[in-house]
Amino acid sequence: MRDLITHEAVLDLEHRRCEAMLAGDSVALEALQSEALVYVHSTGTRDTRSSYLRKIRGGAMRYLRLQWTELQVQVLPGAALVTGRMDATVLKDGQEKPVRSAFLTVWVAEPTPAGGIAWRLRAHQGTPLPSDD
Repeated sequence: MRDLITHEAVLDLEHRRCEAMLAGDSVALEALQSEALVYVHSTGTRDTRSSYLRKIRGGAMRYLRLQWTELQVQVLPGAALVTGRMDATVLKDGQEKPVRSAFLTVWVAEPTPAGGIAWRLRAHQGTPLPSDD
């Protein structure tokens, strides 16, 4: 199993995830996410892959604006960690909400049915930032 990934490939995965979030593309998001995904929002709410995708598909959550900055990548055998800052506007339950957070994402190498590996998002943790940070 090839469980190493380059820094550039991890950033490409994050870019693809950002584009899919902005487009509301649940099919692309599903392909990027592990079935065991744990997604902790900066509000403290927690989603599984199924509940997160259900919110995207049903329109309960829509990303209107999304910008990631200060990205740092750490590549480990079988995993990659990404930290950074997120500035976004999210439409949640019909109301626009600004989001400023620091985040950590964890990408892991998972076996595919064909015997290869795919890098998938296993965890996301957002922490709200104070408005003056």
